[in-house]
Amino acid sequence: MLRAIGREFQSSIEEVHDGRIPVVHIMAPQDADNLVNWVWAIAEFLGLAPAPLTEDEVLQPRRTPDLSQSVWYVLERRWTQLLLVDGMQRVHPDQLVPVLHYCDSLREELGNTTIFCGTGAREIVRAACVKADGLSEADQGLSERAPLITGEDGKEYKVLPQANPSRPPVTWLDPIPLYDGDQDTWPAVLRSFEESLCLHRLSPHALVGQATNLHRRTGGYLKLLSQLICQAAITAIEEGIEDITPELLADIDIGG
Repeated sequence: MLRAIGREFQSSIEEVHDGRIPVVHIMAPQDADNLVNWVWAIAEFLGLAPAPLTEDEVLQPRRTPDLSQSVWYVLERRWTQLLLVDGMQRVHPDQLVPVLHYCDSLREELGNTTIFCGTGAREIVRAACVKADGLSEADQGLSERAPLITGEDGKEYKVLPQANPSRPPVTWLDPIPLYDGDQDTWPAVLRSFEESLCLHRLSPHALVGQATNLHRRTGGYLKLLSQLICQAAITAIEEGIEDITPELLADIDIGG
C-alpha cells in the first residue's frame, strides 16, 4: 500500500514536471539507534551511497559517513515532497526520537511529508512523539478534562485544546473487501495487476476470473496478493508458459 501511494503521487508529479524526485521510499535501518543510519538509507535511495558491487567491496569494512548535508541538498534541489518509511515494527520509540526531529526540520524548511508504516506504527510513533516533545501521560489527558463553556444556545461545550503533537494523524488500512457482483473494489485491484504484468501469453481476465480464489488465499491483503502474483509471474516466466493459471496459483505458497 505504501509503495502504491508513492507510485501514484510520483506519477502525478512526473506528468507536469521533469527532473524531480518527488518520493523517497526507505526501510527502517537494522541499526536504528543512530540518525546517521536513517540518513544513509535516504542517501542510498537517492544514489548518494551506492551499494558495493564486488565481493571485495562487500567484505571490506565500511564506515558510515554523515551524508546529512548531501541528502538535504538533493531533497531540496529535486523538490522531494514525500518521505515513505516502512518496517516501523522493528523500531523502538527511543530510537525514533532523533528521527522525528529530523523529519520536523524537513517539513518546516522543505515542506516534506513523512509517512511511517508498519505493524504497530501508530503506537511506536506516538510514544516517540511523547518523548520528543517532553510530554507526559498527564499532558495527554488534558483534553479529557477540558473546561466547559456555555454557548449562546444555552448548551455546554468543551473547550478543545490545540492539536497535540503527540497524536499524529493515523490511517487504518483494512483488508480490501469482496462484494457479490461488485467490480469496483477487489476486481479493480486485480485489473491493475493484470495491466502491470509483462507476460506474453497472459489470458484475458487471468486474475479477475480468479477473484474469489485470490481473496480467499490472501484475505484481501495487498501484501499477500502482491507476493502471490509476483511469485506466479516469475514461475510463469521460468517455466515458459507466460501465463498465470489456476493450477499455477494453487502450487504457490504465501505468507510463510
